[in-house]
Amino acid sequence: LSIGDAIIDSETEDCVTIRYIKDYCESIFNIHQSISEDTDIKEVEKTLNHDLTLIKKSIEKDIIGKIEVVFLPYKASMWDSLESVWKAADEDPDCDAYVVPIPYYDRNPDHSFGEFHYEGGEYPDYVPVTHYNNYDISKRRPDVIYIHNPYDDCNYVTSVDPRFYSRELKKYTDKLVYIPYFVLAEPDPNNPKSVESVSHFVLTPGVINADEVIVQSEDMKQTYINVLLGHFGDTVENRKRFEGKIYGTGSPKFDKVASKSKEDISIPDEWLKIIKKPDGTWKKIVFYNTSISTMLQFNEQYIAKIKNVLNYFSKKTSDLVLLWRPHPLLHSTLSSMRPDLLIEYDIITQKYIMESWGIYDDTSDLDRAVIISDAYYGDWSSVMHIYEKTQKPVLVQIPDRIY
Repeated sequence: LSIGDAIIDSETEDCVTIRYIKDYCESIFNIHQSISEDTDIKEVEKTLNHDLTLIKKSIEKDIIGKIEVVFLPYKASMWDSLESVWKAADEDPDCDAYVVPIPYYDRNPDHSFGEFHYEGGEYPDYVPVTHYNNYDISKRRPDVIYIHNPYDDCNYVTSVDPRFYSRELKKYTDKLVYIPYFVLAEPDPNNPKSVESVSHFVLTPGVINADEVIVQSEDMKQTYINVLLGHFGDTVENRKRFEGKIYGTGSPKFDKVASKSKEDISIPDEWLKIIKKPDGTWKKIVFYNTSISTMLQFNEQYIAKIKNVLNYFSKKTSDLVLLWRPHPLLHSTLSSMRPDLLIEYDIITQKYIMESWGIYDDTSDLDRAVIISDAYYGDWSSVMHIYEKTQKPVLVQIPDRIY
């Protein structure tokens, strides 16, 4: 009866398997009513085994079991690296898809765990979020798990909760899939220097532990394969394994930007007050992107560069709006790796916010900034490569040059 109820929940009551289960129940009832000392037990066993065999074969043949897929993002601002895949799974009638944002920690300067973060409340309204405490991966054992953080315990800035390291997740699923939360400049897989420049993105726990890795292009796929072969050995077995593991089918981050226009975007009223001219028309919006890697490379020079950029745009507010969007982990990175720069950086950001002549975007919605802006200015980064897909102007800043 319990098996029958479970099948009705996933199929329909007229499923042929239900009929076989009802026949089996009726056989048990009839045998119970007629059983006596003269009953031929072998015949009873034969009858029940026949009915059970019909049920077993029908379950294998007639019931299409749903696939359970779980998405484990950690930062809401990086959800766009998984969203289009989740949408496809959510719309598939043969798939149960769950979005389970996982907690993470900032790292202290000594690399111990610092502040705890959970961003489950920051996802778009149309994304049904399940709290990680309400989804026990070890018990559910989903068919597929998607992740976008490959670092496990190898990141000096943040760490997802160790329960969600890729090596742990791999124990509870048949297919662990990693999709990078970033996109990179297109590499040349035949150029050793180009391959080497990507290697630190490839030789991470998430890539190594995943059963599948989905990257932005076929050239990136081949570059990943070349890095892995260089590290693990270029054998026939390894080549076959990595070629069947890495897929160059494209980044979902591109899908998100391509699918929306300005008319689809909800813009905060406080932004509109800055964007609109007195006659109601819009000023030109410049997306200013500041990245982690450039800050760590140029340090005090980079702080001076940011000051210089803000000073320039503060004098152009009649025609231009600066939309400053620092990398979501820039503050945490400074706290962990450059605490001497953090105070001055915080003073700059707070002054910019208080003066309110430009927009400070620390929300989780990167795509809104990309779509509503008219041009990109800032660092050579993953965000820049996404912006290039819009065909709008892109200008890379020179971090150690003050104009």
